[in-house]
Amino acid sequence: MEVYAEDLSSIFKELNVIDNTPQEDAGSRTYLFPSKLGTGQIRHVHLRHGMGLYLTDAALRETIIMDVDVQYPHLEVSYTLSGQGCWEAAKQNREFNMSPGNSTLIFMRETGLHAELFKGEPIEHVELRIDLRTAQALLPEHPALLQKQFICRQSIDAPQVQLLVEQIKNCPYSGALERLYLEGKAFEWIALQWQGIDEVETRLQRAARLTRGDMQCLEQAKQVLSHTWDNPPTLIELSRRIGLNDYKLKAGFKQVFGTTVFGYVRALRMKEAHRLLEQGAANVSEASGLVGYQNVSHFAALFRKTYGYNPSELGKRLT
Repeated sequence: MEVYAEDLSSIFKELNVIDNTPQEDAGSRTYLFPSKLGTGQIRHVHLRHGMGLYLTDAALRETIIMDVDVQYPHLEVSYTLSGQGCWEAAKQNREFNMSPGNSTLIFMRETGLHAELFKGEPIEHVELRIDLRTAQALLPEHPALLQKQFICRQSIDAPQVQLLVEQIKNCPYSGALERLYLEGKAFEWIALQWQGIDEVETRLQRAARLTRGDMQCLEQAKQVLSHTWDNPPTLIELSRRIGLNDYKLKAGFKQVFGTTVFGYVRALRMKEAHRLLEQGAANVSEASGLVGYQNVSHFAALFRKTYGYNPSELGKRLT
């Protein structure tokens, strides 16, 4: 299905979604997907003037293609828990992915946006949208950045953001207390994301000292590790495989990707362990072995350091 909308807010009208929210909860509105598109909903929680949360939980029967004119300048931070999609802004000559574990910060004004949400895997996506005036009040020390037409910074495997999004999705309150709780989490999310964009800019500046060939080798190293995280090569083996000496591999990987080679592998292992435990596909001991840790206590300590809670607590947090 193809959808055209003049602005982001009119997407709901164009999709003919249904408002089924109880009248007593004026700060929240839930929209149901029409049956011809799939099942699920988008919930909008109004936090304050110029700031709102959008929580999507849906299974699509067909791919949705959207073309949107973004008429008002605003900041977005978002996180995808499951589902696949892609999008691009007008005149940017670059396509961005929406995939599990993908954390995104976007600022845009007066630009066209083309997006596709793919059918298949259920889509769980959380987005915080902030208009320009509110964003300027929250981030007064970054006026130049908010004057640009378009900014996008993406990162993957950000455990702090994943934990925060889980807390947002599983908010224990309702009504006014819910909005108060979610507003606090929204401010925390903005801080985490904005710190991330500063770190990305710093890494990009440092990475400028690397040659194009070096960058290609480092990207190749990342791809190798993404496919061999359960039994990764040693640093010497990896450096030989990509054609870069081990010193430049270690230093360059940290500069470009913001983590060490071993830190990246550990993050991938923890992400897979989280998935196994969340889906009930393995218990703690089994998950530990499946992601490469024979010592369950060591695995539990790393999991707790990554996500802020013990792996045995995951099922309880999600109920």
